[in-house]
Amino acid sequence: MASLEIRNVVKRFGAVEVLKNINIDIQDGEFLVLVGPSGCGKSTLLNIVAGLESMTEGQIIIDEKAVNDVHPKDRDIAMVFQSYALYPNMTVRGNITFGMRVRKIPADQIESALNRVADLLQITPLLDRKPGQLSGGQRQRVAMGRALVRDPKIFLFDEPLSNLDAKLRVEMRTEIKKLHHRLGSTIVYVTHDQIEAMTLATRIAVMKDGVVQQFDTPQAIYDQPANTFVAGFMGSPAMNLISATLVDENGALHVETNSNKGETLKLKLHHPQQSLRGHVGENLIIGLRPEAFGDQELASGDNPAVRHFTCLVDVTEPTGPDTLTMFNIAGIEVTARMHSGSDMRPGIQGRFSVDMARAVFFDADSGNRI
Repeated sequence: MASLEIRNVVKRFGAVEVLKNINIDIQDGEFLVLVGPSGCGKSTLLNIVAGLESMTEGQIIIDEKAVNDVHPKDRDIAMVFQSYALYPNMTVRGNITFGMRVRKIPADQIESALNRVADLLQITPLLDRKPGQLSGGQRQRVAMGRALVRDPKIFLFDEPLSNLDAKLRVEMRTEIKKLHHRLGSTIVYVTHDQIEAMTLATRIAVMKDGVVQQFDTPQAIYDQPANTFVAGFMGSPAMNLISATLVDENGALHVETNSNKGETLKLKLHHPQQSLRGHVGENLIIGLRPEAFGDQELASGDNPAVRHFTCLVDVTEPTGPDTLTMFNIAGIEVTARMHSGSDMRPGIQGRFSVDMARAVFFDADSGNRI
């Protein structure tokens, strides 16, 4: 396994700069996920790490050795593609061992590596089948097996689950996480699915327009997003972003906005950060995750950060374990994650609680966290 350093990487296609000064370092055994919307540059960056794409500026360093001029086959990297890229005329056995046979690895070593990987991925009964006889999930396991049999320094995954149905994606996601725990491998994984990013990664790089917006642990990105883009992109449902004015009443800071009835909604902050006091009187954006809201009747009485308000319920969406409840504040549709037994229903004045200790504040102009 190996550490990976991506230093000041820039990529231009003609006059178009698709990667802008990317800097990411991960240690041996980490699981890095590059996540972002289509066209943000994440797959281009992965291909640069693999050596399949050249960079305009910067360095790729693997185990403290620059590999800019090292051929892809000599970087000791294995890649799992979105398309599986299996040979249809070969059996599973032949697909997994093809690269080893090309490199003229001794037969006993090939067989030993094949058995190890087949057992790890639970595909031993499939070894004599061809890809056309396999399900999507089985094909993905074979594609992973072809990478694992090499025991490389770094594994690269390029949206490997995007062709699978929802149930199979969840199953394969779990398998990949188990695999990482067993092997302690260094993995770089590209996806546009923020749920995959949150569940798999030890660290996440959120990208937009060729720029890393935030590079941190999944929990830090979820709780303290660097800007409104990250706040809106990470999380399902996304963080609620509500326009408000910061006011000072007798030394206590409040956020003030309009409810859906045209009335003023004023919520006192709980132990606000000192830097907020420089923004009194200014418009800002308050970020609150759906789970920060709850039923007023069930709110814990010993939480000093909880505030209460009423609002007209627009829509409810029961999901089984909880009920998503939508209402409007300051012209913004807000989503609250309520318990499954909630009696919220469209058209009533819902009595809500909100934990203001969970609030995050963003500058209204730049979108950056205050």
